[in-house]
Amino acid sequence: MALNRLVLNNFRNIGHGELDLAGRVSLFCGANGSGKTSLLEAVHMLASGRSFRSRQSQSVIRYEQPSLAVFGRLDSGITLGVEKRRDGQGRIRINQSAAESSSQLAACLPLQVINSESFSALDGGPSVRRQLLDWSVFHVEHSFSMHWKVYQSALKQRNAVLRRGKIDSNFLAPWEHQLLQSGEVVDALRRRVFDLLQSEFARRLQDLPSEVFADLKVSYRSGWKRELSLADALEGAREGDLEQGFTRVGPHRADLRFSIHGQPAHAVLSRGQQKMAVCALRTAMASVMDSGEKPVFLVDDLPSELDQTNQALFARWLRACASQVLVTGIEANTTAAPWLALDGPWGAPQMFHVEHGEITNVGYAADR
Repeated sequence: MALNRLVLNNFRNIGHGELDLAGRVSLFCGANGSGKTSLLEAVHMLASGRSFRSRQSQSVIRYEQPSLAVFGRLDSGITLGVEKRRDGQGRIRINQSAAESSSQLAACLPLQVINSESFSALDGGPSVRRQLLDWSVFHVEHSFSMHWKVYQSALKQRNAVLRRGKIDSNFLAPWEHQLLQSGEVVDALRRRVFDLLQSEFARRLQDLPSEVFADLKVSYRSGWKRELSLADALEGAREGDLEQGFTRVGPHRADLRFSIHGQPAHAVLSRGQQKMAVCALRTAMASVMDSGEKPVFLVDDLPSELDQTNQALFARWLRACASQVLVTGIEANTTAAPWLALDGPWGAPQMFHVEHGEITNVGYAADR
């Protein structure tokens, strides 16, 4: 799915903006602080209900304004709308009707983001990588969301019982039964999608010239010892869980590990190599989705840390797995170069100039 139209009001330094996004690739160029990243941030809010830079909506609302609003129309005809107010309230609407949760936005407009925070896939905590895997599982295995919610609810209840201190273990039985039922399904769905993701990731690494990528491996950790069943792991950890007051094993502790000869990948790769590894991972995640549900990619400052060869390679990867790409950069010609080098049906990228929160459509890159 692609975004045809974007309207935003009082979003950071952008008072009002209306954009018709006609091309598969749209480039937003301008000086630092002009509002380029805010445009990507607004699209992210439209697709998830929140900013990728802050979970506090008050910091995103334009100074001295009571609220912000973002509206979008997809090429399928679906309309999305998000309003956030300073009092913490807000609305999410899909086709003018109230949505029950932000996950409905994500199902309508799948997004992948490449920005300065993307390196956390390699050097961040397990929760970051778990969320990356679960993004893929959510969009491939549509029953995953239901089973994961049941698991999280049972986990919350079990932890509440554990915090009471010394109790009869029978009090844990009903919640452990739910944990086992939903947790085993969650793990099975994750493993199924991980196998697809691992294959796509490895294929992209073969495109990279440096020999170090041949040794880059990704592995899946379920959240308990591989030689044990989840039931045995929970039973074996129960006494320690009672002492600690929380559940220490299970799918909520799952992780992806990126390593090179047993060392953490981020400790071996240069900054530019890390960025290409992240680009390979994100495009692999997009490729495991159904072909009719290709995501939109938001790419903030692509030229940063990548030479022209790697930018061109990333653009080719995106052509195969993205429905649309929105890219920011400082210098127009440099930002446009990898997209102008593409052959095939994508055509010349649409260009926008951003300055002091004002957005101007300046045509297509090939015409400049």
